[in-house]
Amino acid sequence: MKKYQIITLSISLCLAIGILCYPADPLANTLPPQQQTNTYEEMLAEFGLASRMEHHGVPGISFGVIKDGELEWAKGYGVLQAGAEEEVDPETLFSVGSISKVGTAVMILKLHEAGILDIDQDVNNYLTSWQVPENNHTREREVSLRHILSHTAGLTVHGFADFLPNEKLPNTVQILNGSGPAKNNPVYVNIPVGSRFRYSGGGTTVSQMVIEDQQGKRFHEAAGSMLFDALGMKRSSYENPLPGEVGNIAKAHNSSGRPVALPRGYQSMPEAAASGLWTTPTDLSQMIIMLMEAYEGEHDYLSQALVKDMMTPVQPGDYGLGPEIEEGSNGTRFQHGGANDSYRAKFIGSLGTKNGIIIFTNGSSGSNLINELLPLFESLL
Repeated sequence: MKKYQIITLSISLCLAIGILCYPADPLANTLPPQQQTNTYEEMLAEFGLASRMEHHGVPGISFGVIKDGELEWAKGYGVLQAGAEEEVDPETLFSVGSISKVGTAVMILKLHEAGILDIDQDVNNYLTSWQVPENNHTREREVSLRHILSHTAGLTVHGFADFLPNEKLPNTVQILNGSGPAKNNPVYVNIPVGSRFRYSGGGTTVSQMVIEDQQGKRFHEAAGSMLFDALGMKRSSYENPLPGEVGNIAKAHNSSGRPVALPRGYQSMPEAAASGLWTTPTDLSQMIIMLMEAYEGEHDYLSQALVKDMMTPVQPGDYGLGPEIEEGSNGTRFQHGGANDSYRAKFIGSLGTKNGIIIFTNGSSGSNLINELLPLFESLL
């Protein structure tokens, strides 16, 4: 039997007979997540986390575990930057790549519920600074935000390259036009709308333009009031470049674990809605838990009906309105990964158990490490 299978079985037994695995101290569950005594640290030590981080060139990693709709445990390992001493902790900010798209989707759904827009109408009705270019495909069927959030709009540009500290950043219109300092090609529809799933960061940037036009603010400013303040996500930002004064930032590393994007130590992602979120597992858990609760009709940020719509795959793909949806052994799961140039991230939430796992890394080979780690937490989901 493989090592991770043995560990997974042991965790399953622990969860089944939790009285043997958790301290009898009645105050234990009132401590902050990172101070609780639990089996996760033991599991990761047995897995050999430090050696696997070194093997994959990942200097820093951060975890969050959601259990029964609450953040049960959060902890960081390693350092912010290779060769330095400052350690990763639960408040360390990581770039989380395309997990950004889920936060963007939540903002679009909030505007839909407020009656400011309709996700099933022509998206051009809500764009004033730029328009989805008209062609035979869009004349046959208009692009809606439902199409965009589920990656069925037929829009181009899968993803984006990040920007180094000395590079000029494009604005949202330049990104959509593929002009100026933007590094991408123009965003437009080139296959029949709704005909198939095709992942499009370009489409998410159309959502960014909708939010900026409708709110009259830059995207990161709108997110601050609409999302982060409302959900108590105090260490989260879509601002790029991330201001250095926020502190405790996980720095960027290449596949060999060497620091890059110097001297600042991290890139910028002006395509903020698609890939520009900086957050912590502790903060992201607040949004994930809100969605779990709203799905059960237990949270008033979004209605139950709208979150159930969000968690329903839009044919012909496997994505709902933002996250990828799959059926697990304990019911529906929603999830998303993230991959910027020098960071890798993943979250999985179970609507059936209200459990979840969040893992962030600050190395471009972090996906390999995350894939090794996920089976250890399978019993939670």
